Amino acid sequence: MTFSVGGIDPHQDTFTVGIVDPHGVKITHETFTNTAAGYGEAIDLLDAHAVGRVGVEGSAKWGAHVAIALCAAGFDAREVPASRSAAQRRSRRLEKTDAVDAVASARALLAEPTLGPVQTLEVYDPLVAEIEAVLEHRRALVAARTLGLHHVADQISKLPTEIRDQLTTNGKIEARLRRLEHIDPDTCSTPAGKYRLEWLQAFISQDRTARREIRRLERLIDELLDRHGTTLRDEPGVGPIAAATLLCEVGDPTRFDRESKFARWCGTGAVALSSGEGAGSPVKHRLDFRGNRRINSVLHIASVTQQRTQPEAIAYLARKATEGKTRREARRAHKRQLANRVIRRMWRDEQTQKQSHALAA
Repeated sequence: MTFSVGGIDPHQDTFTVGIVDPHGVKITHETFTNTAAGYGEAIDLLDAHAVGRVGVEGSAKWGAHVAIALCAAGFDAREVPASRSAAQRRSRRLEKTDAVDAVASARALLAEPTLGPVQTLEVYDPLVAEIEAVLEHRRALVAARTLGLHHVADQISKLPTEIRDQLTTNGKIEARLRRLEHIDPDTCSTPAGKYRLEWLQAFISQDRTARREIRRLERLIDELLDRHGTTLRDEPGVGPIAAATLLCEVGDPTRFDRESKFARWCGTGAVALSSGEGAGSPVKHRLDFRGNRRINSVLHIASVTQQRTQPEAIAYLARKATEGKTRREARRAHKRQLANRVIRRMWRDEQTQKQSHALAA
């Protein structure tokens, strides 16, 4: 039996469902409220038109809850990147509306049935979703603390001379800030300087509280990773935060059936940039400027760390240098090698978890 294909364009208050037949011809579209009642009505519409697969654009954001409802109802829900639905829309020179975007998402899934599953982590693994929640909390605290320290650096430069003379002009801003704690504000020669010093001294206790909370969240992430059973931390240069980032950004690793697809997704795979080879392999390549930049950053930090401490990485980068590679080209090659090792670890971990669940059942 041939099934129709659905597409969903979600927004904060509403989401639009578009349905096409197996040939890509539009059947219908309808808009629902982004609530539990709306999800039930949308599922009834999809069932009425014998829809088997549904493409959801933005399944990790406003489409998260509708994606969870679709999976719970037994639909094959897939994540449709915005670039895929936009390409479908542009190829037909259509206007941009919710209805057009929903139908374009359905056509994008019809054209590329191997698109990955929805990115809602609750659907994949509730424990990974919990790790993501803690990780995002830590990320918000770190960003707020970093912004605060930038302001502190500016305010220290505006302190009166008699205060600044008691500080060093180098070193981390945290160390310079702590030296202000023992200075008496009454020694300031100006009212503005006294106010700034009192403000900075109050910030010291706030910063300590933020650092304690960040460390608590890092310990919690470590405990959650232990419960998950991931082996990502066994890779040199991949600590708890990097491992948690990999788990949360990748989600289900089986959506990548080859190392090359994962490398392309995270921006470590080289892009061919040549012609005239016919059936031969491309001769020239360029850096991929797209891809998941968080994962690319994790791999870069791991590569730099391994270059300092791991003999295998040192030998690999040295060998690439003797082959005529520049330092940056050698680094990119090593990041690609790391990407292969990371996704293989995640595949093995996933297989181990499935076997454990099967034995427990």
